[in-house]
Formats: sequence, structure tokens, C-alpha cells
Amino acid sequence: MSKKDDFDWLDDPFDEKKAARQPEGMSGRAKAAVGCGCLVAVVGFVLLVIFSLVNMADILAG
Repeated sequence: MSKKDDFDWLDDPFDEKKAARQPEGMSGRAKAAVGCGCLVAVVGFVLLVIFSLVNMADILAG
């Protein structure tokens, strides 16, 4: 199989017409939802670390 046969003409990265039809990116609401989800995940992780440190200190003190 030659290099010419490996070209995927359905997903042509140089097709300007196809690029013009596709949306540019995420909307503002989607970006806000992703940001809120990341914030919740980080806060949850920090709370989990604090909780585990408190429990570890309690176990070592007892």
C-alpha cells in the first residue's frame, strides 16, 4: 500500500469548506460547565486530602 492510499479523504485537514461549516469551538455555557466541574473536582480533592490528614493525625496520636 502506497502513501497515497493512506490519505483519509473523508477527514481532510486542508478542506476549507468543511472547516467553514464546523463550529469554531465550545460555547460559553460549555466552557463554564467545564470550569465549574474542574473547580468542584479540585475542591473535592483538597477536602479529601485534608480529611485523610486529619484522620492520619488522629490515628498516630491515639
